[in-house]
Amino acid sequence: MIVRSLAPVGVAVESAAAEARSFVERRIAKRKSVATNALIISPDISAPIACMVRDISPTGARLELIKSVENPLGGRAKLPGSFTIRLRLDRMEVDCGIVWRNGAFVGVRFLATPRTSVRSGR
Repeated sequence: MIVRSLAPVGVAVESAAAEARSFVERRIAKRKSVATNALIISPDISAPIACMVRDISPTGARLELIKSVENPLGGRAKLPGSFTIRLRLDRMEVDCGIVWRNGAFVGVRFLATPRTSVRSGR
């Protein structure tokens, strides 16, 4: 019988905490919590996809895909690798690329500076 010594639980927890701290420290810009309606638009998708911008920074954002008539799949909707986010209230839009995805949440980085939206609606 082979006996392996296991690291104490406290060591594992401290290691996980150190990893979490290093993840946060790698961010280029601090994110601000928001709740702003937006649309994901792209020539690669047939209809705009409703989303909420949940966090935003000068370099990117965290989006939550919303289940709607146009997007019955909600968070399971297929997205192209890059697309434009149109912020409805601000009438601004910005080109984005997907960095990560977790369920209904999508992390994007901004590929260009925000610009005034040419269309205010859908």
